[in-house]
Amino acid sequence: MGKVLGATIALAIPLLVAGCVVEGSVGVGAGVAVSGPPPAPVDEARPPAPGPGSTWVGGYWHWTGMQYAWIPGHWERPPAGQMWRPPRYSLRDGTYFYEPGGWGPPPPPAAR
Repeated sequence: MGKVLGATIALAIPLLVAGCVVEGSVGVGAGVAVSGPPPAPVDEARPPAPGPGSTWVGGYWHWTGMQYAWIPGHWERPPAGQMWRPPRYSLRDGTYFYEPGGWGPPPPPAAR
């Protein structure tokens, strides 16, 4: 009876683990599947820059895991050698995807 129970548990564990996996994204950089497109952007006034070297990060809709939340536009000092990439929203095969924005290296120059 102990061998049968052990074998049953050994077979059940992969099934239980597989049943617990929640796929939040599809591939690297493909984004997270969301319930639909974001609302229209909020029209915001852009205050003067607080000082040289500041970069404006425009307001955007961020997916919280359950709904979109508006992140107001604001000034930031970028990390050295980085540029702001705003979030992206896309529709692929009938499913909406959200890719969060963030600071990153500038894109390589376009090939001629």
